[in-house]
Amino acid sequence: MLTKADILRQLDNPLLDKGRYWLTAGGALVLYGLRETTQDIDLGCASSLADEVETAGCAAVRKPDGTRKLHLPPDIDLFEDWGRGTVRLVEGVPTVSPEDLLRLKLCLNRPKDQPDIEKLKALLGRE
Repeated sequence: MLTKADILRQLDNPLLDKGRYWLTAGGALVLYGLRETTQDIDLGCASSLADEVETAGCAAVRKPDGTRKLHLPPDIDLFEDWGRGTVRLVEGVPTVSPEDLLRLKLCLNRPKDQPDIEKLKALLGRE
């Protein structure tokens, strides 16, 4: 499990340009203080960053919509053009807003997302 310190350490990576990625999902919840840990670090990214990371040798998988999912070891998954909304700097990291995280979690609506949905609703005063 990854803590805030783990996330910040892994995002301090020369392959990652802060102007072309945004932290989303569990990692964003950790930076907002709504979770203590997450299993991985999910980033949405611009196509240009996906190109550079793939050229650097990171594994890429094409999704049915033509975008890529790239894995940057040990724990970062980059999703081309995914999950962007309003982005704020949190701990110096471009991070999707709580409102947009709630939209994402409601769209996914998996059983594992339910506690996150409740925490986000409480944070946003939507209980």
